[in-house]
Amino acid sequence: MGGVALVTDNSSGITEDLAARLGIRVVPVDVIVDGVVLPEGDSIDIAQAVRDGVKVTTSRSTPEAFAKAFESLASDGYEHVVVVTLSSKLSGTFDSALVAARTSPIAVNVCDSRSIGLGLGFPVINAARAAQTGASVDQVLEIVEKGITSSQVFFYVDSLEYLKRGGRISATSALLGTALSVKPIMTVADGEVILKEKVRTQGKALAELVRLAVDCARECQPSLVGLQYFGDRSLVDQCAIKVLEELPGTELLISEVSPVVGVHAGPGLVGIIVSRSA
Repeated sequence: MGGVALVTDNSSGITEDLAARLGIRVVPVDVIVDGVVLPEGDSIDIAQAVRDGVKVTTSRSTPEAFAKAFESLASDGYEHVVVVTLSSKLSGTFDSALVAARTSPIAVNVCDSRSIGLGLGFPVINAARAAQTGASVDQVLEIVEKGITSSQVFFYVDSLEYLKRGGRISATSALLGTALSVKPIMTVADGEVILKEKVRTQGKALAELVRLAVDCARECQPSLVGLQYFGDRSLVDQCAIKVLEELPGTELLISEVSPVVGVHAGPGLVGIIVSRSA
């Protein structure tokens, strides 16, 4: 068969159908509910569990999970694997892929997306499309790096408390947001989640979220635009309408974030991601 295969983790926001069409292998990140690892494909409402105060945590993708994917791709006849993971500053998944690559029966390149959600998903999608048309490993790696560099992630959270609990932001930042009773807009910079803006109301926060993404999309042409949510989709649908009013004809990818992102951002998350189309 030959060719280059793409592997990522399930924080990427790539839907199962799209992954299947593009031949992308998705390695799971474990979700732990009340101390028990949730079986893959379980239908439990993670967002509701978080709202109800159930203890939900996540664990990095294991080296064994990546090794299994590499062995399967080698058996399928691929010559090379390119792995793109969520930011190494937010998870040990990148390190797990590196460990598995050392004993892989197939050549592996591991890339740190320095991002989350579709901020890593879009570069993988672009690279997988190129791989399907026969792109070399060097060409695939170039597409991945360009996608990583161009991706911009903006997201609204109803509270900074969940990010503080998971160690994704400092307690000082969370205290600032709570003290001012603001609705925070976050971004990802150099692989870390940071507070970008503080807005007084949810409506104003969502309007600002759309403005940031639209301005970014206009500067990054041709662009891919994705919207993500955790739990209630209604706010994302409202934002999608606003985005299309500003960017008519734009094809939007809408997906729910994986639990590995959602449990740390909290229910009510709304994210808009912009990346350059390959």
